[in-house]
Amino acid sequence: MKDLLDILEAMAAQKGVVENPRELFLDMAERVVKSVSQSFGCKSDEVAILLVTSDGKHLRFAAPRRFADLGTIPVTKRDSIAVNILGRKVGEAMNNVPMVKHVAFFETVKLREKALPIQKMITVPILYEGNAVGVAQISRKGENPAVAGADFTGTDVQKAQELFAKVATPLMSARPERF
Repeated sequence: MKDLLDILEAMAAQKGVVENPRELFLDMAERVVKSVSQSFGCKSDEVAILLVTSDGKHLRFAAPRRFADLGTIPVTKRDSIAVNILGRKVGEAMNNVPMVKHVAFFETVKLREKALPIQKMITVPILYEGNAVGVAQISRKGENPAVAGADFTGTDVQKAQELFAKVATPLMSARPERF
């Protein structure tokens, strides 16, 4: 984890120097995803980072990178798992995602040969200086819950929360002014 934080801090320090701060920021998010996916034994397309937009009205994907320009989720959207976690500032594990009403549009975007539905998911707020500035989601995809893998536990939620608390500062310091 220290290596990741050192790299993120060095990258964030380049924000004012690089030609495209947005690309730098998205690169940083990808590094976080790689580390988180290794930590949780999942694929990189099973980890998402969404941050509140500069105007505070939407959540926008920082990762997966392909989602960054696909659209946003209004922070007023009541049937969004991410929006609910953002508002409550408390993480949770859901091991029955298909049974929960949620925004499923992004699940239909093909990141692999075949788009697989999310079966199980941890969603945690990303807290920075006491404020919820985004959410992170770690999921297990598959045709059904048994194929997707083991259920997430409260310990997994705590581990994810701690991990994202550590990367919040470098991510927020590198977030482009218009995101």
